[in-house]
Amino acid sequence: MTFPLEVLGSAGTEVTLPVKIDGAMLSGAEPAAVTLTLHNIVQADSAQLVINGGAPVDLSDANGPFSHRDGRVTTATLPIDRALLVVGDNRFVFRYTRQVTDAGSAISGFRVLNVALRVGDRTQRVDAPLEAPALWKPIRDDAQSLERGRFFFSDISRDEGPACARCHADSGADLQYYAFSNHSIVDRAMFHRFTREEAEDIASYIRSLDVVRAGRPYRAPFQPGADNVGAAGAGINSVLADDAAFAQAGGQAVRSFTPWESAGAVDTFVLPTSVQAPTWLRWLPRTFDPSWFTMADGVLAKAEQALANDPSIENARTFMAAAMRVGTEILVTTGDHHGRIDVLRFAAVKLWDWSRRIGFDRADHGMPDGGPAYPYEVGFAFFEAAGVGNAVPDAMGQTMSWWWAQLAANPGRGMSSGRRPLNYQDVLLAGSAVGLGPEQLRFLYLYGSWEESRGDLAAVWGTEQGPVRLLAVPLSTLSLPDRVEVVLRFLRREAEFLNGGGQLTQGHHRVLAQTWNRVCEQFTVDQRAAVRAAAPTEVYTDFAGCP
Repeated sequence: MTFPLEVLGSAGTEVTLPVKIDGAMLSGAEPAAVTLTLHNIVQADSAQLVINGGAPVDLSDANGPFSHRDGRVTTATLPIDRALLVVGDNRFVFRYTRQVTDAGSAISGFRVLNVALRVGDRTQRVDAPLEAPALWKPIRDDAQSLERGRFFFSDISRDEGPACARCHADSGADLQYYAFSNHSIVDRAMFHRFTREEAEDIASYIRSLDVVRAGRPYRAPFQPGADNVGAAGAGINSVLADDAAFAQAGGQAVRSFTPWESAGAVDTFVLPTSVQAPTWLRWLPRTFDPSWFTMADGVLAKAEQALANDPSIENARTFMAAAMRVGTEILVTTGDHHGRIDVLRFAAVKLWDWSRRIGFDRADHGMPDGGPAYPYEVGFAFFEAAGVGNAVPDAMGQTMSWWWAQLAANPGRGMSSGRRPLNYQDVLLAGSAVGLGPEQLRFLYLYGSWEESRGDLAAVWGTEQGPVRLLAVPLSTLSLPDRVEVVLRFLRREAEFLNGGGQLTQGHHRVLAQTWNRVCEQFTVDQRAAVRAAAPTEVYTDFAGCP
């Protein structure tokens, strides 16, 4: 038995974990609990734990800790019946209770990453070795089996849907890179109505690919943290518990208001956050529609073929633009936000593979400056869906997940052409909407305003499209002393711009005045005076509100 346990298969699938409990653990009558780390529980009434044949423990309560629409990895503790536990051998049975369908796509089950018991103040972790993907072998390694597997994966559908390669990387490299087990690949292929022998050929083909097994299905691509490597993402232990931990992890660099460039010293690839990026299962499109490739005179099909013929950065950008155009047409003609998101997920998977071939281990993580910002674009589709009621559940939360993945891999890199993959005004709005704490919001403002003042973007400082538009969120969410520092920091930079001969547009003045007028009553008289004293003559009247 190894972790993770893969509770994958049809409804009713069970995986039994033998648990040996020593007498010391059960020496008293204190209450008992189990601490679990689970991945990919997305709907209620879909997952249970049964201990020694007792009453099922619901792992998927809609209001419980484990059920999330984005399938994130979650660690939580649930009470269990102490009377069910016995000294010696125990049976913990994890059960996938019903077939879950998420936005048109069937979910195969969930994973159990860790299990620990607690009785009173005593804790016993269930020790089992971790899986070792480097040791995995093809089920069959003869040339005929591998070629059949490649053919089945690339060209064949058994359930009237697309071939596997349409939703995955063309070669299946993603399944190898993120170390999907032979069991999970076989089970999923059989779900799509391949025979077991055919499914084993597919798994054998994937296992034979010359692709490093760097990630895991439950480790989010580009999740920032000290152990983030390539596109593997940092482990779940790198995801911070709360906002306060962010300041501790980033130190002074994520808090400093001076100099202007201070936030730029932070490496967003390794700076951990409490935001979980999407795991690979969330990258894969929920549905695949062949009509995508005939819309707009077949622009997506043409761009995909061009990228296959010549994987240049120009063709990658054209392919991303084609997917965005098709996504917009879907939204305009049908109002289907899910469809728009899925065509952008499709593009993101293909561009992930393009980045892999460029090299995730490069300084730009396979996302060269000016290249397609595919995590951002998926996130933007969620962002716009969030403005339409319940069109997409938890749309803003999923927005932030995708955008932080973009922030980690390529936050804008004004090092630079100044082509920004992230619009930090939207990032701040999303962060505020999902309840990010002040530490992370402060950093997003400091980093974003610096990023948007560099390269080509430096030319728009004096307009309403410059960093002036980023002031609204920090001035309404941060502590009052920090709000004062935000304004003073901005005014110092504004003075530098004006002293260098810069000009301000009426739009810039309007945004600055409107932002001040919304928050100035919260400032003390002395703080207002300090702000006005720091204001260059050219913008002094923009701070006339709240005399």
